[in-house]
Amino acid sequence: SMAAAEIEQAFRGITLDGVYNDGSFFSETYFDDGSIRYRDAGGADSGDWSVRGDMFCTFYDVQRGSCFFVVREGENCFTFFEPVRGSEGEIMPRETWTSRGWNREQEATCIKPPEATI
Repeated sequence: SMAAAEIEQAFRGITLDGVYNDGSFFSETYFDDGSIRYRDAGGADSGDWSVRGDMFCTFYDVQRGSCFFVVREGENCFTFFEPVRGSEGEIMPRETWTSRGWNREQEATCIKPPEATI
């Protein structure tokens, strides 16, 4: 998974278009000042983003937030995994991904880019 400096560089100032594991779409802008603007089919939310350890964290005004391990797949595809405790108490990525996104300014490099748009 990506290290803190890589995460910071990849997400600062971009808008990520993405899809959740259940197929629903979202869009989220990560502003330079650490604030977020989030949109999905259900509406919009605001909050803050940060990098803690080697995890990308997003916390919101309305919905609950979390921190995620991020795996980069190609130049412009980021897969997010919730942290879980392993059998020896270590923090590790959940096997199943939570969401996948890409910088909307560039061609997505995700394995199966969704045809739908937000």
